[in-house]
Amino acid sequence: MCPIRVRRLVRASMIPVLLTVGLLGGCSTSTSDRDLRPVTPQEGIALSAGTPGTAFTAATRGIWVDPRRAETYAEAHIPDAISIPFGSGDFEGTAREKLKGFDPIIVYGDDYQDILANAASKRLIEIGFKNVYTLRGGIQQWIADGYKVEGK
Repeated sequence: MCPIRVRRLVRASMIPVLLTVGLLGGCSTSTSDRDLRPVTPQEGIALSAGTPGTAFTAATRGIWVDPRRAETYAEAHIPDAISIPFGSGDFEGTAREKLKGFDPIIVYGDDYQDILANAASKRLIEIGFKNVYTLRGGIQQWIADGYKVEGK
């Protein structure tokens, strides 16, 4: 066989291998700021109320997630929010355990463009949660809009 035909044959036989590797390698999910879905406090309240089920759909119940340190959560947090500190311990395992059955999930931090809230939202999306939202303005906007907080 001439060298050109051998090269073409090798290239053609590599296509299935490359496709397989590409598909298997493509299983990891990466997120960016474009994947974040910011909501206002009013939109967050509506989302957290969930939706009633119908004959064709299951009921949903939303949940607020506070990724800040446990001490900060204890000082002030949105009522009924759960604390899942981001960056300490097993965030992914705790999230899978505590957020099972909740949809949508609204994550909040301290203020606008809160790095912690954005990172926690992205990580939840990466580990498979679908309807993840981030509260625009965080707890500061929540308070500024006149909503109550729980804590010390």
